[in-house]
Amino acid sequence: SLLIACTNAFAPSITSRPTTTSLNLFGGKKEGKEGGGNPMGGMMDQLAMFKKAQEIANKKNELDKQIAEMAIIGSSADDKIKVTVQYVPAQLPMNPSPSYDTKSIDIDEAYLNEVSCEDLNAALVEAIRNGEVKANEVVTDKYKSLESEMSSILGGMQQ
Repeated sequence: SLLIACTNAFAPSITSRPTTTSLNLFGGKKEGKEGGGNPMGGMMDQLAMFKKAQEIANKKNELDKQIAEMAIIGSSADDKIKVTVQYVPAQLPMNPSPSYDTKSIDIDEAYLNEVSCEDLNAALVEAIRNGEVKANEVVTDKYKSLESEMSSILGGMQQ
């Protein structure tokens, strides 16, 4: 009998405690709200928000593809130099920042014959930067459509 008493000392005690996990996970009564709570609350709210986030991510990818296909033109020297810039979307997670590729440069022949090397260099840099600024403006304008959807998701999480 001493042996049995010693082994019971190391055995886990089994006591049942009521848990509220099942109630909260699938929409039990929420504090401060009248009635029995949202019948589809808890996990269902999270699944709905996750689905909405996936939809927004898909829309962002579609916008990135549209912008990447656009020919965005920057210019300088009174439009005598034109640079075509292409938007390159972020390649997550390795490269989290978008970038821009210069696809073509068009220089007026008469201007090329009369300009100095230093002035040509400065005008090329200015045209490339102008193209990148225009590309940023296009991206910002296109992404505004996602802004309201993102704020609705974030607003839903804070409730």
